[in-house]
Amino acid sequence: MSRCATLLLVVLLALLPALVPKAAAGEPGEAPFVIVRIDSVTPDVVTTASEPTVTVTGTVTNVGDRPVRDVVARLEHAPGVAMSSTLRTALTGTTDQYGAVGEFVAVSGQLDRGKEATFRFIYPLRSADQPTLGIDGPGVYPLLVNINGTPDYGAPARLDDARFLLPVLGLPREAGAEAPVPSGVDGVVPPDTTRPVQLTMIWPLADRPRLAPGVPGGTTPVRLMDDELATSLAEGGRLDTLLGAAEFATNPAVDPENEVGRALCLAVDPDLLVTVNAMTAGYTVADSDDGLSTASHPGTGSEAASAWLERLRALAARMCVIATPYAQADLDALQRVNDPRLSGFATTGAADLVDQLLGVRSVRGATLLGDEPLTERTTELLDVQGPTVALAAAHNSTEDGTDADLAVRRASRNVVLAPFDPAVGAALAAVGSEPVEPNYLDAALKVPTRDASRTARRQDALAAMLWRSLQPDADPRAQFLMPPLKWNLEPTDAQAILTTLGTMIRSGLAVPRPLPDVVAGAAALSAPPDPAAVSGTPPGTRFDDEVTDLISWQVERLWGLTAALTTNPQTGLTGIQYTAPLREDMLRALSQAERPAMRNELAAARLGVVGATINDLFNAVTIVNPGGSYTLATERSPLPLALRNDLAVPIRVRLSVDAPPGMAVTDIGEQELPPGYLPIRVPIEVHFTQRVAVDVSLQTPAGLSLGEPVRLSVHSNAYGKVLFFITLAAAAVLVTLTARRLWHRFRGQPDRADLDRPDDRTAPTSS
Repeated sequence: MSRCATLLLVVLLALLPALVPKAAAGEPGEAPFVIVRIDSVTPDVVTTASEPTVTVTGTVTNVGDRPVRDVVARLEHAPGVAMSSTLRTALTGTTDQYGAVGEFVAVSGQLDRGKEATFRFIYPLRSADQPTLGIDGPGVYPLLVNINGTPDYGAPARLDDARFLLPVLGLPREAGAEAPVPSGVDGVVPPDTTRPVQLTMIWPLADRPRLAPGVPGGTTPVRLMDDELATSLAEGGRLDTLLGAAEFATNPAVDPENEVGRALCLAVDPDLLVTVNAMTAGYTVADSDDGLSTASHPGTGSEAASAWLERLRALAARMCVIATPYAQADLDALQRVNDPRLSGFATTGAADLVDQLLGVRSVRGATLLGDEPLTERTTELLDVQGPTVALAAAHNSTEDGTDADLAVRRASRNVVLAPFDPAVGAALAAVGSEPVEPNYLDAALKVPTRDASRTARRQDALAAMLWRSLQPDADPRAQFLMPPLKWNLEPTDAQAILTTLGTMIRSGLAVPRPLPDVVAGAAALSAPPDPAAVSGTPPGTRFDDEVTDLISWQVERLWGLTAALTTNPQTGLTGIQYTAPLREDMLRALSQAERPAMRNELAAARLGVVGATINDLFNAVTIVNPGGSYTLATERSPLPLALRNDLAVPIRVRLSVDAPPGMAVTDIGEQELPPGYLPIRVPIEVHFTQRVAVDVSLQTPAGLSLGEPVRLSVHSNAYGKVLFFITLAAAAVLVTLTARRLWHRFRGQPDRADLDRPDDRTAPTSS
């Protein structure tokens, strides 16, 4: 039986592959077998001077759990994009709109696990006698690479695809033609430049918050949570790349008419400027991974910070500059905090800070919302700050089959919405090493970027920038390009985007419109508020109420303390400056530059440190406990005390003495307590003789408690009113007795007090 069982087992093992159900390759929800990546598209933007063919290269990688046989690829194309929303929807969903350009080409006979293979397509834009992309005029055209194959234990199937957009500014001559001719199949087809687009583009310089939380002003050197900013500011870093690209594109040698320079405006986060400026004087970096520890080591980016800041100041002197909300704070969440002073600093105060640190006059009267829509709360916050133009994404729902409405509208009495196209903004946000999904984006326009290559995402962004200028019938004829404020561009990405911006202007497809003109034009709108200007959809990623409620409580306490602080005459440090970093920490806690999935967690951690520091500030002003008892020699002996202030600035305080009955305390009024110690004497009057407990506490002039109350043991030797009346009665008796004696003596009568004494006249004399 044993040998039979063994034989049966061998047979079953041999048949096992045939008994296992075949995997249905490519089914939704299954782990992918292969992924395809677009490596290059040449040219990335087709012009009348380009080659008449388009070359696409890519790579197929086996990421599955088994080999894949007979891997083939095919290039497919779709009609030109007719709506801006299609710039996103063409990159996801069904492939019904795509048709084959040519036949499948072999990529690999067998692609083993973890292996990759490359492919290459070369097709003409148009041709009468060979497979072609079928492009007959300027526009934006979706292309797709389709990958088929047969996984082990599976059937032949479509395994993956990669999509991208090809912008065509104009058609060059047909392949094989000896020279361009005015029209026809062999001729050049230029773009229609009769209705150029008025073009404005924001070029952001921002970063996630780096300053360690809970450090009051005047503390040197500053402490950073990590040293990533040193890398970003140094040559080849992210911020160096962004600044360098703007420097090059607006250089008079490259842009002699200053056309690109007039279309661009630098959007600078004041929190980044504060951090970089502090780094120039030397700084330390927290030792812990979370950046919250007080233990630190010296930072390495002081020189890079100084050089970068000087370059920025030079560029800002010849360019438009606008401030972002401080630390890119979420204004919808900030309105829930409901502190007008904090809101004012985050918006209007941010511009003042940028002007101070860069030595320029930044654009006023506008608010960059960046990653968030213009909600009701955001409108309420901005409305109380005075007239402003909100530069925000237009409503982008595609349910009614229409594009986003880009008309300028008045949202409230003081707020005007100047919208940008969310489909274009999303395409720009996807460029670079770390693609992001804007918080304002409707679900219908979301495109998975996990497997899309950097080349494909760059193609989509260039096409999105160009689409409106290539559609002469599309209105309005104005375009505001708004990338994410924290933009992670590689040098090739930045170069391609600014080159395309310059090409649009120099080809006649666009004319530069400086941002101040955009703001002035929108602000001049004379119309009643339009409810359609305000988005009824809340941001996709929302800060928890626990976060905003905690900030509300903390900032109220901090303002109360700040109101009691004065200026240190030795250092010049003011109370406002001393507590400002803690208020800035609260705005950093609401930063949209942090990863959406981590925002609430990071905010809670930062606010925990800030709250502990605020408690420390309140506890830093105390009454020194003598540890013994006071003995008062008289009923009016003053009570000597010593006050201690461990803050870096003076503070105005009031002393509160809880005296028992029989003790009267004179109010010494408001005292200014400088850093260090201050002895004071409190006038009191005691009307008893005993040992009592006296509770003494400190408060701000507004009544906020400072430090811990101190209980003093006071012993008084004064008898008070009882001793007074006893003394008075004794004196009266003494006066009475003396008067009686004198009266009797005056009359020659003996005093009764003398009856018990011997008579001097009868006393015997000594012999």
